[in-house]
Amino acid sequence: MLVAFRILRILFILVISFSTLTAQSEPITYTISTQLSRVTFHIEHQGFIDLVGTLRVAPGVFVFDNDDWTKSSAAIVMTTRSIDLGDAFWNSAVRKDESWANLFKYPAISFKSTGLMKSDATHGKMFGELTLAGVTKSIELDLKVNKIGINQVSEFPSVGFSASTSVKRSEFGLDAYEDLVGDTMGIQIEVEAFVGKDPGADHDQAASGSM
Repeated sequence: MLVAFRILRILFILVISFSTLTAQSEPITYTISTQLSRVTFHIEHQGFIDLVGTLRVAPGVFVFDNDDWTKSSAAIVMTTRSIDLGDAFWNSAVRKDESWANLFKYPAISFKSTGLMKSDATHGKMFGELTLAGVTKSIELDLKVNKIGINQVSEFPSVGFSASTSVKRSEFGLDAYEDLVGDTMGIQIEVEAFVGKDPGADHDQAASGSM
């Protein structure tokens, strides 16, 4: 009985998902998977290596229309305190360094799209406004739609995106240690999202507030 019920449930989800995903000119609202989505940044360190850090993506939703990208929109928020340089001591030292005080006095880093342009079936450009350390600048990202389909674990209709760009940190007032750390900062965004409520959102909000 349980097996039959599960099969019927999967078939029902597939039918609904197919009609939803293939509907013409019908934007779909997706919930960001906060447990999986991350923003990675990298910056040159004295010419030796690229330092790498990550940011958690806060709970949120965005709208995407695969048939007409111009009907899509996104707004992503990252808590500044979630910046992770991969080492607890270094994380603490950066937070306490007065040179970076202008960054950490703002609780969030955010991006809001102003337009999407499709170049082929899975690639395009996303334009928007990045607010970092209280300064807002227009940026352009290379966007790739990795996959649209059913997540085999959650069984939810899902979508995955990768986006990348680079910015000059000095343009956002973050010009500390320019003799040691490069000015150009590469940004890589990985977002997985689905149709439904994020089961990890409450946990992530609590964790972000305690960091």
